[in-house]
Parts: sequence; structure tokens; C-alpha cells
Amino acid sequence: MAFKDVLARMPKEYQDRILETDEFLYALRPMKFKRVPDKNGNKITYVAPDYGVSYMFKVDGGFKHNFQWYIVHSGKPETWHRKSDFMEETLVKISESDLPLAERIFKSLKPCPGFDNCYGERCLARTPYAFNGQKRLTCHGSVYLGLGDDDFSDARKFFRYLNGLIKEKTANGELRAEKIILCKTDRSV
Repeated sequence: MAFKDVLARMPKEYQDRILETDEFLYALRPMKFKRVPDKNGNKITYVAPDYGVSYMFKVDGGFKHNFQWYIVHSGKPETWHRKSDFMEETLVKISESDLPLAERIFKSLKPCPGFDNCYGERCLARTPYAFNGQKRLTCHGSVYLGLGDDDFSDARKFFRYLNGLIKEKTANGELRAEKIILCKTDRSV
């Protein structure tokens, strides 16, 4: 389905927010988002493949939006990986100027349900994070936000800070290009 057709299936009260976010994500550089409308018309996903992060609007038993660090899972489980995961670094960067925003994002991380077979014999999407003296065990590093104007704004602010962090790392030659292999990391415990 085309973007405009999927957008038309989204609740009318959120269509302007989706369009505002669409325009915002497309303008970010160095991050480059690709828009992927669902063929069944149930979701619109924005993917930044160079950084392994995605943002999704979805109609599934109600309207939802979330972003996450996704898993590249082609091939055998021992080759599954993330391209990057800058959640903790982004939260620290945000907290330097907007601690309440960083705390809201951290509290919005989706808790891991505790299953061991989501991805293979042990869950490879289980991701621990620490921020401001707190720890959370999450599912994919997914952040599920509410549906108010402030929640949509928080998502855009998060990506603005993430984009700034990536710019800074690139300028300083610190942007790592390696894969985070999930079977060999403490990111999935």
C-alpha cells in the first residue's frame, strides 16, 4: 500500500502528528530514515538502517507508536546482530539539558516479559539498560509512548538528540561501525 493509503487508515486525530513526524525524520542528517508502509495497511515504519533504529505507527487493537533498536536476523542465530545501540548514551546526552525528558524515555522502555524463547533458545532481544542509577531489562530496547502531543514531541526530541550524538561521534571519529553480535554480548542476558 502507498503511504497516503496507510495514513488514511490511521486514526484521523493522529494523522497530523504522523505527518509532522514524517517530515521531521526525513529532514534529519546524518541519520537517514526510510519510510516503509505496511502492505496490509496496519503500520508505517521508519527505519534508519545505518544505525539500527526504527520508529513505528501502528493500528493493532488501538493506535500505538514506538521506537526501538532492531535486530538484523537474517541467517543463523549466531549471526544475528544490532548495528548499534545508543540508548544509554542518548539518555545521558539528553539528561545534560533535559533530565525530565530522559527520565520519561527511560520509564517508557518496554519491560522484558521474561520469556526465553522469543528469538531462539534464549531471548536475544532482551536488553538491559542503566540510567541515572536505575536499571531496566527491556524487550528490544523498545520505547512505547502515550498518545498526547507531548509524547509525539518527546519522540522527535529523542531523535534530535540521537542525531546530534551521531554527528558528534562522526566528527570525533568515534562512531563504531562494528556489529553488536547478540550471542556474544551482555546486551542479551
